[in-house]
Amino acid sequence: MNYNPYNKYVKKYQESNVNTADPKEIMIMLFDACIQFLNKAAIAIEEKAYAKKTENINRAKQILREFMRTIDLENGNDTSKHLYLFYNRQINNLSKVSINRDLELLKKIIQDLTDIRNAFIQAIKIVNQDLSKTEREEERLKYQEEYGEEGYSSHDYGV
Repeated sequence: MNYNPYNKYVKKYQESNVNTADPKEIMIMLFDACIQFLNKAAIAIEEKAYAKKTENINRAKQILREFMRTIDLENGNDTSKHLYLFYNRQINNLSKVSINRDLELLKKIIQDLTDIRNAFIQAIKIVNQDLSKTEREEERLKYQEEYGEEGYSSHDYGV
């Protein structure tokens, strides 16, 4: 194992990012970590480093299980149920990859998770735009309340 004297600083930086991130950012970070573990597993399969393959697949499965744990199936909609089933299917497929060392199936799983990750990023952007519009509308209404329909008058500036 290579020792990097900066690892402890990188780890502190990453912990700081996680501690200050909002839940949406944490979810994307977890997707990134999951995909990174699976890419490492793919390399391990190619290099016949089966212990590393198993370790990385297990870490990815832990993340997927955490995603499943956070889904509210009782109050969620069909999308929640489909996501739950999707994550469960990926975990089952990862077990097959681990047993059969199936690199093609692993690549498909990586692509599927990347697609879901990217869809979440797009959804977050849409929600943030909607929030931004709402915030702008609230500011406009507050402004109108304070200054009336016409806004500032010249006497507000001492002119």
